[in-house]
Amino acid sequence: MKAIKHTILSDTKWLKLVEAEAEIKGRAKKWVYCSRRDDFGAPILAPDAVVIVPFEKHAEGTRLLLVREYRMPINQTMIALPAGLVNPGETAESTAERELLEETGYAVTAVLDKSPPTLFPSAGLTDECFQFVFVEAAYRGPAALEASEEIELVPVTIAALRALMAESPAFCGRTWPLCYQYLQANEFPI
Repeated sequence: MKAIKHTILSDTKWLKLVEAEAEIKGRAKKWVYCSRRDDFGAPILAPDAVVIVPFEKHAEGTRLLLVREYRMPINQTMIALPAGLVNPGETAESTAERELLEETGYAVTAVLDKSPPTLFPSAGLTDECFQFVFVEAAYRGPAALEASEEIELVPVTIAALRALMAESPAFCGRTWPLCYQYLQANEFPI
């Protein structure tokens, strides 16, 4: 099976709506999805975005730096990890540094680990992929949010994370599994 034709149905500043036609078991099939790409035939080898997993060593103990952010498609706020798009010429690490500082006022002091660069959060809806970047961070000053962003820092210890998850607010699907694993282990990795 291989896509044989891609047609851009709509092209906006951040996304394209694409119709792909593929031959599957000898029959032509169509699928509509969102994309940030220009070359639909090229293999996807690098992330479109990074999701930052920032930890801070604090007097209360290690804290995970979450954010509460308004998301227009769901018309509500949700708990998430800081994240952002990779700009041309940036690495996952430099994107993590830029986005964490902009969204939280925290600076990366050490990169602890990274996931593979091509994690696909919803392959039936989009070809967008991301990479987790696990970091240690320290507070440097106020966040520098863009005018369109509504983001609140939510630093949590394990106990505070347990309480937050018990409240059952809306969670980003990339964030909840990591938080769940940390609660199961009853500790953060640093």
